[in-house]
Amino acid sequence: MQIRSRLSLSFIGITILLLLFSLVFIYLNFRNHLYSEFYNTLRSKALMTVTMVVKNNPDLTFAEDDLVSDEINLPAKENIIIYSLDYKKLFAFHLEPDIPTAQLSSIAKKGEEKFSMGAYDAVGIRYKTNANKEFIVIAKGHFMSDELIRLRNIMIINFFLCLIVVAMSGYYFSGQALRPIVSTMNELDEILPADLTKRINTGKNKDEISRLAISFNKLLDRIEEAFNVQKGFLSNVSHELRNPLASIIASIQVTLSKDRTEKEYKQCLESILNDASGLEQTSTHLMQLARLTAGSDKILLGPVRLDEIVWQSKAQVKKNNAGYSFSLDADDFPGDAALFEIIANEALLKTAFTNLMENACKFSPDHKASLKLYMTQNNEAAVGIGDTAPIINQKEVENIFKPFYRSTSTNKINGSGIGLSLVASILKIHNARLTITESDKGNIFTVYFKHDS
Repeated sequence: MQIRSRLSLSFIGITILLLLFSLVFIYLNFRNHLYSEFYNTLRSKALMTVTMVVKNNPDLTFAEDDLVSDEINLPAKENIIIYSLDYKKLFAFHLEPDIPTAQLSSIAKKGEEKFSMGAYDAVGIRYKTNANKEFIVIAKGHFMSDELIRLRNIMIINFFLCLIVVAMSGYYFSGQALRPIVSTMNELDEILPADLTKRINTGKNKDEISRLAISFNKLLDRIEEAFNVQKGFLSNVSHELRNPLASIIASIQVTLSKDRTEKEYKQCLESILNDASGLEQTSTHLMQLARLTAGSDKILLGPVRLDEIVWQSKAQVKKNNAGYSFSLDADDFPGDAALFEIIANEALLKTAFTNLMENACKFSPDHKASLKLYMTQNNEAAVGIGDTAPIINQKEVENIFKPFYRSTSTNKINGSGIGLSLVASILKIHNARLTITESDKGNIFTVYFKHDS
């Protein structure tokens, strides 16, 4: 069932309940009012009759044949009967069976009582004359109100008319309320993967539909960005993998084209080894980046020493590159080394620091980098890695963390452009922040970790 139909039925159901409650409340109150008037009328007739009868015959002594009065012709549905306190019938307008003694006794005790006589309603009163004589007067009648019948018919007609109006208006207004959603759905249907530049019209109203359209547009922005990244990623991956493979194949083909000396074969193998090593490093970084992008919730974290990870990363970089060297600034190193204990994944942090240190040495003309560990005033553990490379343009700071991006100042140096992207993903998992500042020699990459993390 569509939302419009459900809203219409809900609106109709609520309206029916409210309308029925109101009509029944009015009907019952009016009916009770008429019943009250009906009993008051019976009571008045009873008192008026007994007064007239006692006035004409104070002792209410009638012959057996004179019990029934024909002087006042009441309708057959009404009757007034007078009994003595010993439950003897003294007067009646119409002949009918005697009222049970138990009922007369109850009236005599209570003084006045309403009760039913078959299909009739009756009221009984214990009446005392001026001569201190007491009688039981009963007036009965059949409650039949033309006003109540007309009111009931009017309410029934009004109910069905209101039901029709409510159904039509509910269906119309629910359609009006859902029109922006239908319009949004139609606009979404027109957005295809081939063209993700289209956006949904948010309108001028600041309502829930407008917020929904804004949320859809933000989602489309993220989808478009993901599609663009994917396209660029695939293009760059194919380029980064194809070039070393092409170089390897070309080297082998050239070498095999004729007989070579041992030295030439050795040079060819060294060239192939360099290309294969670069290809292996690129594929390793790609796989690590893919695993991190797939979801960081499966990565195990635990307490580690940040200073130890930095020393181990430095040793790994020097082992892989004998020409790289580091200088250590220990002036601000805290006396308590336990302050460098953080919650992290040791392997991932080593990968991040290894990439930062290799980049610092690789892009520095002298292949040297500086390291500094310290605690900030905000109780953050910080690791600074400085280089002597060309200053990074502030416009390129955000771009250098994108996959395969190469800075214009360093694009002539061999590299895949994946390292910093991998570093950014790892630091994001650890809720760490990375800043790039200028120094009098080059750039300083500083990583900050919250000590209580």
